[in-house]
Amino acid sequence: MRGKRDSSRSAVSALMLAALMPMACGMLRDDPEAGTLAGSPLDHLPPHITRLTDFGLRGDWSPDGERLVFLDALAGDVWVYELASKGLEKLTGHFEHAGFSRAHHLSNGDLVLCGPTERHADTDDPEAGRFDGVLWVLPRPFDRAAIPLHASCWEGLAVARNRPRIGWVRSSIDYNEPAIVIQALLGDSELWVGDIAYRDGIPVLVNRERVIDRWDVSVAALLEAQSFRPPSEEELIFTAFAHRGGEVMGVHLETREIRNYSNSPWFDEADGVFPDGNSTLVARELAIVLLPGGLDIWRLSLDGNASWQRLTHFNRYRGYGVSNAAVSPDGRSMVFQAREADAEPGSGLGLLLFDFDRYSP
Repeated sequence: MRGKRDSSRSAVSALMLAALMPMACGMLRDDPEAGTLAGSPLDHLPPHITRLTDFGLRGDWSPDGERLVFLDALAGDVWVYELASKGLEKLTGHFEHAGFSRAHHLSNGDLVLCGPTERHADTDDPEAGRFDGVLWVLPRPFDRAAIPLHASCWEGLAVARNRPRIGWVRSSIDYNEPAIVIQALLGDSELWVGDIAYRDGIPVLVNRERVIDRWDVSVAALLEAQSFRPPSEEELIFTAFAHRGGEVMGVHLETREIRNYSNSPWFDEADGVFPDGNSTLVARELAIVLLPGGLDIWRLSLDGNASWQRLTHFNRYRGYGVSNAAVSPDGRSMVFQAREADAEPGSGLGLLLFDFDRYSP
């Protein structure tokens, strides 16, 4: 199991290196405080950050802001956390599945999931199929098995706030194969949108539409969907990995105009957009890296001026970082996860809550 994952990470590293070599003539890092402290940031949390759980990753807010769904592994079960009662419940323990890599609330309260089919299940590797998932819907009250939507998905999902619409990426790249570098240079990475309709109570994916593919950005770009930008949700915010190190970008769903909002040489990955649509959270490392490790959360303006505000400083502690931030529906808080810098990308050490009302920059 470990050898399979290490070979996959090495292949991804080789791809990232090939994409980043043209930029490597400048400074490799611009974060002098990174790694200057010993210990764990979880033992030194500021007053505006609260630890909610001691396990889990990829938290997502319910439309009413009263609960969070999250995963217990990179390809695992889905849990719910009630903010008022602090109660925890596993939502996918009552039916067989091969693990889920994403879980998001639809506007109607159902959950849309991404995860491998049964044929990818591998008892020796709990992450098997993570990069080769399909879309599912888990209907309320979550007492049935998830229902497949018969469409492939790769990593992140974007979910509209006002209707059951989603954005996702369809990829032909097998990240567990030794030939990943060749695949990643030649394979498909396509950004799609579609609506979830209900026919006799069964969810189906309709109005499927390919928006852009990697070639519309650059030859090196690997795309990941992130958020429909409010309030109109006519633009889809996405990440272009390996494009200039990783960029936060947007595409207008009608005109197909593409904009680069981060415009930096560092690793930038889009996270949740604020409800007013004026800014987005970004998992960022101020370094030219093969794979991101010491990430922190920043706030990036979406007005085209690339104004940045740093929100966390977890990478001051050697071997730590954060990732996967999501803004609450009222914009007053965010959920994110701590992580060990050398762990698998996306992994987490539990959910944390950041209170913007108590935060003093």
